[in-house]
Amino acid sequence: MVILVAVAVGGALGSLLRFLISKYVQSRIGIEFPLGTLLVNLSSAFLVGLFFAYMVEKLDVSPGIRALLITGLLGGYSTYSTLFYEAYYLALNGEWLKLFLYLLLSNFLGIALVALGYGLGKLL
Repeated sequence: MVILVAVAVGGALGSLLRFLISKYVQSRIGIEFPLGTLLVNLSSAFLVGLFFAYMVEKLDVSPGIRALLITGLLGGYSTYSTLFYEAYYLALNGEWLKLFLYLLLSNFLGIALVALGYGLGKLL
């Protein structure tokens, strides 16, 4: 039961952070490109790698804390459902170059940032 509450609390906080960061970035860039969502997804990828390597492999934190931070917070913070909605919207509007760039950056940089975060977490 404690783990369920940890996931719920972390998810709520992560969702709020996702909304605030994405909207803030989007309001600042002045172009029709989902950079706010991209930034949130890439930072989430990095943080998943970092948290996993550092907290699980170095500190051996409790399952409750892992559930709060990795499953809850970062699960709520990551926006892959929004990513696919925005990708579909770009396709629907014939924005093929933006669609390709968005999906390429989201996926390949996301994987690279998980690896970078994981490597950094192991060094801590």
